[in-house]
Amino acid sequence: MKKLIVATVSIALFGLGGTAVANDEYVLTYSANELSTFNGVQDVHARIVKTAKQYCPTYSQIRSHNDVKTCVDGVVADLVEKVDHPQLSGYHAGEEWVRIAEAAQRAGDRG
Repeated sequence: MKKLIVATVSIALFGLGGTAVANDEYVLTYSANELSTFNGVQDVHARIVKTAKQYCPTYSQIRSHNDVKTCVDGVVADLVEKVDHPQLSGYHAGEEWVRIAEAAQRAGDRG
């Protein structure tokens, strides 16, 4: 079953010319089945990051690396929270048990 997240957000971006507010939507499609493996979790997380980068303004638009990073980090965190899956949340947080699961999966793939 495919799941779709559509979020309407308002993110304030502070650039040289004052405040710009982006009111827009970002969309992420994934299947629960994808989150059943470590590689699937990695893929969904990579798509989340790609979605965030497509949603957020670029440096050339706002002239602030910090504001771009803040936007991307915020959108990624929001999407991870909306997916609400423990392995994805752990992967995003860099938790050690996720790395252990990855090593176990690799060992199983070789066996």
